[in-house]
Amino acid sequence: MNYIGSKFSLLPFLERHITEFSKPDSGWTFFDIFSGTGVVGRHFKKLGFHIVANDIQYYSYCLNRAYIGINCQPGFIGIVEHLPQPAGLSQYDAVDVVLDYLNRLTGVEGFMYRNYCPGGTAGKDFPRQYFTDENGKLCDAIRLQTEDWHRDAFISDDEYFYLLASLIEAMDKVANTASVYGAFLKHVKPSARKPLRLERLEIIPDNRLHRVYNCDGGQLAGKVQCDILYIDPPYNQRQYCTNYHVLETIAKYDHPQLYGITGLRDYRHQKSDFCNSAKALQSLERLIRETSAKYVFLSYNSEGLMREDEIIRMMSQYGVVDLRKEDYRRFRADIDRENRKYRADSVTEYLFCLKKAR
Repeated sequence: MNYIGSKFSLLPFLERHITEFSKPDSGWTFFDIFSGTGVVGRHFKKLGFHIVANDIQYYSYCLNRAYIGINCQPGFIGIVEHLPQPAGLSQYDAVDVVLDYLNRLTGVEGFMYRNYCPGGTAGKDFPRQYFTDENGKLCDAIRLQTEDWHRDAFISDDEYFYLLASLIEAMDKVANTASVYGAFLKHVKPSARKPLRLERLEIIPDNRLHRVYNCDGGQLAGKVQCDILYIDPPYNQRQYCTNYHVLETIAKYDHPQLYGITGLRDYRHQKSDFCNSAKALQSLERLIRETSAKYVFLSYNSEGLMREDEIIRMMSQYGVVDLRKEDYRRFRADIDRENRKYRADSVTEYLFCLKKAR
């Protein structure tokens, strides 16, 4: 997924400096407190850490519940024998059978179609085209079928979140946006015209138990026992809950009341203090003060609301601090506009490293 603040391209940088600074033992617990799409947690899961992932966004929880919480491809034993076998495949397993069945469902005019597609919103106060009509209808059909299976205990929790994660990723690929959901495009772009298709997830084989939470990170920091606390908060005023509200609605499918041109849901309970320049530093300090972690790592960048010097000064009260840096090309969620001029094509990524005093 194209995700604001994604650390995918920075994983080698993070691995190198986190392991050099902390020198972890086997079996350490890595707590990714603002996990987003979970790319950092997945990477450190591959390295052998026990992972605890958390995010207040439910779509993020679904992704992490699948990629972090599941250790093998699900068997779908409660439904696979009752579904038709895919035609034209010489080799397939239960996952292929279930995904093929869902991809072939007849679309229905459900909540996504009625609120985020041109056909469903035609003639309404706020016409929207986040998705084509066909993809919106198929999304509704898949989401309803998945919910029915889970409600009737035909699929397990692991299987349920596997399917939700696949649907969230698939819908993001065919979204008619410039990457985030703060607006939709006036004309349907080529990738949004492609048919929605669920795909297999790359599950990391493991025998360790990993935990995933859907909480306010500030309320969880002091409750999770961990060796490493990794903090990757929002860097600016733009809230993730407004940038990805459509994915939140797909994940929850809770038929919320929507507002305005873009169909925002109520997000007041999901707003982050890290998007407020007056609250960000004190919120960071609270996490550091309350965590049981031996080491704390903060990902940030040179254009964030908090200044480099004030972060170092605050963190130094709690132990030994080091700062590692790397330049990289910025993520652009949209093009330059009259009221938003990017300062440069690249920014400096910061990794603040803290060894807490005991």
